[in-house]
Amino acid sequence: MKKQAFLCTVILTGILSAQTPDTLTLDFCLQKARENYPLSRQSELLESASELKMHNLTSNWYPQFSFTGQTSYQSDVTSIDIPIPNVTIPEIEKDAYKLTLDISNTLYDGGATRKQKRLEQATLNVDRQNIEVSLYQLKERVNQVYMTALLLQENEKLLRLVCDEVKSRLASVESGVRNGVLLPMNADALRAEIAKLEQQVLELSLGRESAFAVLSEYINLPLSATTPIAIPEIEVQTTVSPEARPEIRLFDLQKEKIDISKSLLTVRRMPKLSAFAQVGYGRPGLNMLLNEFDDFWVVGMRLSWSPWNWNQTKNDQRWFDIQKNIVLSQKETLEKNLRILLQNDRMEIKKYEALIAKDDEIIALRTNVKRSAASQLENGVITATDYLAELNAETQAKLNQQLHRIRLASAKINYQYDSGKME
Repeated sequence: MKKQAFLCTVILTGILSAQTPDTLTLDFCLQKARENYPLSRQSELLESASELKMHNLTSNWYPQFSFTGQTSYQSDVTSIDIPIPNVTIPEIEKDAYKLTLDISNTLYDGGATRKQKRLEQATLNVDRQNIEVSLYQLKERVNQVYMTALLLQENEKLLRLVCDEVKSRLASVESGVRNGVLLPMNADALRAEIAKLEQQVLELSLGRESAFAVLSEYINLPLSATTPIAIPEIEVQTTVSPEARPEIRLFDLQKEKIDISKSLLTVRRMPKLSAFAQVGYGRPGLNMLLNEFDDFWVVGMRLSWSPWNWNQTKNDQRWFDIQKNIVLSQKETLEKNLRILLQNDRMEIKKYEALIAKDDEIIALRTNVKRSAASQLENGVITATDYLAELNAETQAKLNQQLHRIRLASAKINYQYDSGKME
């Protein structure tokens, strides 16, 4: 039994590992996060609930049956006090009994059922779009975690390279110390710098593990702390508008739902026509003077119409107009805010593109200075502290470039997200 459990664990682990790519990409994380988010399964439930409502609305046209049983006792009954020669009028009993089957069938409802179906479909569309809005907002949270993990990864890789370089330099300095060319303090300064770099690498590694834990929860897949993360490559179009945002589509659907709801108000004032039938058994029957149990039936047509409702329809129409204007105002506000966000995103993209271009020049100069300082350190011209100052300046320049690259990618992602173009 234990062997079987162990085998199942191994197989399950292999399946999960096979689902995780060798290099993590943002598109993969966004896709898995959507697939595994519990809210994404709610659309199917909404579809099922809407189908039940549609079926109930269709049944408005089906015949309706109802059984009624009644017994009563009344204080007086119909009687004829005028005597009629040769005619005997029986005395009617004061207790009555009736059992009936009533059947009714709508023939014309003024279009109420048809418009109610349209309203139900509009409600379903709004509910589904609300889910899409929530799922789209999920992308923003995944983006933030992914880019945080990416920045920590890139900084960790860079600091590891710097640490390796300092270790290599330490070997040369130790040789100079043994030969009496350099003072021991130079080697100690390099060892202290290595310890500091290792501490920074450890901090970055732990931060990346924390980000991976959150990302793993989003995509519902196990992630190794050593899994590399790819920098997203995004081509942006700087002329897009925010029309593709799911919130804009939601406002349009809400407006459509309000229009349909408003059109239902006119149905309340339309005449309604139905056919009815009643079959029963009781005492008395339709013949009130027959003092015995009898069966009976009635068929007919029923017309109902309420042409006047004290301006309730007009007031309700005004209420829907107000609600529609509120939705339009919210839509215009969102569109304006999104246009502002997109403008800021464009400026951020331009800023980091310019900074990255300048970073290359700064790094090249800092590298030349550091190489010269390294040569001077080996020849005993400067101390290790002087060398480390130049090394740290070069490292900071590289960290700045890495930060600018990540932020450029983030700015492009934000632009795609704000414009509604993020798939």
